[in-house]
Amino acid sequence: MDMKQLWRFIRMALWGVAVAVAVFIVFLLVAVVSDYRPEDCEAVYAYSADGGDAGLAGDSRQGIRSGMDSAAVVQLGCDAQNGEDSLGSFHSEAASKNSAAQITDSLKIMTWNIGYGGLGGNMDFFYDGGTRIRDTKARSLENLKGILAEMKALDADIYLLQEVDECSRRTYRINELAMLQAAFPEYHLYFACNYRSFFVPIPLRSPMGKVSSGVVILSRYRAEKVERLAYPSRFPFPVSLFNLKRCLLAATFRLPDGGLLVVGNTHNTAYDTGGMRDQETGFLASWIDSLQNRGVKVLVGGDWNQYPPAYRPGEDEAANPHFAVAPLRASAFEANGRVVYDSSGKTLRYLDKPYGQSSTLTVTDYFYVSHSLSSSDARLCGNAGFAYSDHRPVCITVYLE
Repeated sequence: MDMKQLWRFIRMALWGVAVAVAVFIVFLLVAVVSDYRPEDCEAVYAYSADGGDAGLAGDSRQGIRSGMDSAAVVQLGCDAQNGEDSLGSFHSEAASKNSAAQITDSLKIMTWNIGYGGLGGNMDFFYDGGTRIRDTKARSLENLKGILAEMKALDADIYLLQEVDECSRRTYRINELAMLQAAFPEYHLYFACNYRSFFVPIPLRSPMGKVSSGVVILSRYRAEKVERLAYPSRFPFPVSLFNLKRCLLAATFRLPDGGLLVVGNTHNTAYDTGGMRDQETGFLASWIDSLQNRGVKVLVGGDWNQYPPAYRPGEDEAANPHFAVAPLRASAFEANGRVVYDSSGKTLRYLDKPYGQSSTLTVTDYFYVSHSLSSSDARLCGNAGFAYSDHRPVCITVYLE
C-alpha cells in the first residue's frame, strides 16, 4: 500500500468515525428532547366507570399535571393498526354506566406486578443475567389473558398493578389499559406512567426500543382524589434518559363514617445498590406521616423491590450480582403502622433463567397498613404461580369498622 492509498484509507476511516459520532449525537439529542420530565408526564390518566370527573390532584412543586379522560377515550391499541391486540372490543357504553357503589365495612385489595404480560414462566431477562428481551406476541397475549382471568377469579375491590404497558415494543404495542377497562367495565381505572422512552438502546444486539408503561389502581369504588407523587430518586445522566422515573400512585376514598382512606400503589427501584430505594423509603415515610397526622388511614401495596423487615433472605438470594437484595428500613414505618406480608411463600422469581425447581425466589410484594386500620394477614392468592408473570399476586382484607 503506497502513501496515496494509505491516506485514502485514513480519510475513509475518519469519515466513518465522523458519521458514527454524528449519528450518536443526533440520537442523544432526540433522546434528550423526547425524554419525559415531571412537567411532561407526571400525570394521572383516569378512565372512570361512569365517565365523570374524579378529583385528580397533584403537587405543583413537582410539576404534576392534573386531568381527566373519560372512558370513551381509551384506545384499543396504541395506533389504528393494533386495535386487535386488545383481546376483544372496548365499548364506551359499558364503561359509562353509573357506578354508584359505596364502600362498606371492608375492602379486599390485591397487589400484582404483572410483568407487562411478557415475563411468564418460560422467560429469562437480560437485566437479571438471562439473555432474552421479549417473549413472542402469542405468548404475551396468553399471559395477559391468564392475568385477567386470575384477577376476575379473585374478585378484589381494589387492584394495585405494576408494569402495565400502554404502548411498548416489548409487548407488541398492546394497550393493556384498554384490556383492563374492557375486562372490568364497572371499575374505575387510574394510571400513572413511570417509564416512557422513545427508544431504549439496550441490549445492543436487540434493543428494547420504545417503552410506555406505568402503574394502575383499578377500583370498584370511585376515588375522591388521585395523585401521582414522583419519588426523588433518579439515575444519573444519560442513563436516566432510558430508565424509569419511579412514582407512587395514591387514591383517596371517602369512608362510611366520613373519614378518609388513602390507598397507594408503589413500584420501587430495582437495579441500584440500595441508595435510591432508601431515598424512596424516606419520601414515602414522610408522606405517610403527613397523612396520618391528619387522621387519614393509609394502606400502601406494591412491588417494593426490597424484602420486608422481618424477612431473612437465603444465600442464593444475595448471590445474584444483577439484583441487589435490600431490606425495607423498618424504622421508617414502625411508629405509625406495620408491614404485612405472607411469610409462607415467595412472591418474586429471579429472571436469570426460566422458572423451574432451581429458580431463586424472594419476597418483594406486600403491604404497609396504618395502625388505625385492622386487617387480615396478607396471603399469596390465585392459582397460576409464576405462569404468567415473574411475580405472584398478594391479597389482603382491611376492615373499616
